[in-house]
Amino acid sequence: MTLLTAEQIPTVGLDFMNHDHAEAVSQINRLDQLLRQAGTGDIAAEKQVEAVLTEIHEHSKSHFAREEAEMLRVDFPAYECHKGEHERVLAELVQVLQRWQQNSDIESLQGYLNSTLCRWLINHVSTMDSVTAMFVARYNHSVA
Repeated sequence: MTLLTAEQIPTVGLDFMNHDHAEAVSQINRLDQLLRQAGTGDIAAEKQVEAVLTEIHEHSKSHFAREEAEMLRVDFPAYECHKGEHERVLAELVQVLQRWQQNSDIESLQGYLNSTLCRWLINHVSTMDSVTAMFVARYNHSVA
């Protein structure tokens, strides 16, 4: 069972963004699976949670940086707004990771994953990323 399917994430007009979104879905599903296993007492799975959370944070940072570089390259009018949302989510991920490191609360992290991160990703791609990709794709030298 997967928490998030590729079909739930809209395709946007830039391949690199679609690839990064697919990787994010894969990471979220890996984390969900580990949390499910940890919830049954699987200590080995619980020990892997921090690494996957860190991977999600690092992937998000690099993905956001690529998007932001493209927005700057084409002078995207909503750059500051989009970048601000990226910064907010990265700060949130740092807090989530720190809370996990402090208390390893499986239920709390599962709640964040289900109620916050998945919903945010679907909404963000559907709105901000979709508009950004359409704008950037109008330029001949966009990243593939």
